[in-house]
Amino acid sequence: MKNIKEAEAEGGINKQNIRYYEKMGLLHPDRNTINGYRKYSEEDIRRLKFIYLF
Repeated sequence: MKNIKEAEAEGGINKQNIRYYEKMGLLHPDRNTINGYRKYSEEDIRRLKFIYLF
């Protein structure tokens, strides 16, 4: 699992766009129940790359 900074670097997409995709329902990262931080799986990263292409 990766945090948003790592997902941003690996996916080549800035964090504002990642959050926008989440808000639009295109992405569903897990959240840490203690601090609310988003955690992105490898599937989430693949989805980010796919969304970015289109």
